[in-house]
Amino acid sequence: MIVPRVVRNAVAVALLVGMCLTGAALAEPVVTVEQIPCLLVGENAVVKATVRDNLPDTEVRFFFRRLHDEVEDFYWVDMKSRGNGEYWTVLPKPAEEVLTRHELEELEEQIQERSARWWRQKEVLDDRDPNDDLDQEIIRERAQVGKQVQRDWMADLSDTELERWLASLEYEPTEYYAAVYDGFGDRLAVSSLQVTQVQAECDTNLTPAEAGLAENLTVGETAAWQKGKDVFHWLCDGVISRIDRNNIWRGDDICRACIVAWWKQESILVPLAAGATSVGVLLLDDDDDPPASPSRP
Repeated sequence: MIVPRVVRNAVAVALLVGMCLTGAALAEPVVTVEQIPCLLVGENAVVKATVRDNLPDTEVRFFFRRLHDEVEDFYWVDMKSRGNGEYWTVLPKPAEEVLTRHELEELEEQIQERSARWWRQKEVLDDRDPNDDLDQEIIRERAQVGKQVQRDWMADLSDTELERWLASLEYEPTEYYAAVYDGFGDRLAVSSLQVTQVQAECDTNLTPAEAGLAENLTVGETAAWQKGKDVFHWLCDGVISRIDRNNIWRGDDICRACIVAWWKQESILVPLAAGATSVGVLLLDDDDDPPASPSRP
């Protein structure tokens, strides 16, 4: 039987559409994070990620934490799209926190990589306590979520390389990864965990848009203990709101309280004009007179 050309074309188109739809249904997003050269103590930094085969109505989050011996839970910030699968966001300012040094005790004296072995042992222990000398109450409260994330970056280093890198650190470095979520809050893709140093010297330049975001940060939480506490080992500057682990948004009362306390130190508080915010005050030294009210025209 001869099949008319119109019918053949229609069948071909239908098969092609079916193949495309099947391929789209099977495709999953793939997310990678850009290696951060370094972070500057007390300064914001722009971080980037790339998502391939992304789906509509997804959210990309950037997770971060300091490398700490007891606290391992993450925070996150929402990432913004630049198009073509490129995303960016701004991190809070890292605090000046010195890395705590540890060495694995149950090793022969001639073994040099004692710090590297301590961190590797920590990774495989449920109690995260290689020498049995850490605060288990803190670990139980503040590491239960974060310890589930494998330190991929550490696996890529030999003991000698890891020991040398740890010895070079002054401040706690920052670990980070990105993840893609659908509209129901289900995770669709996650990148590997990376790490970068926090240093006293590091180039950092923000565009006006990036600087604007740095002054209006919303920080997400992953654990119950983080609610009502400052962002662990990150500064309050620019953090104005938080999202708890139940995805409930709220103003950041902790950072706002710190700002009010700072403004009140050894000062006379003079209310600003009507309509100003509650933390808007004019600071005067004790020996200064309040300025005269401006005369109306």
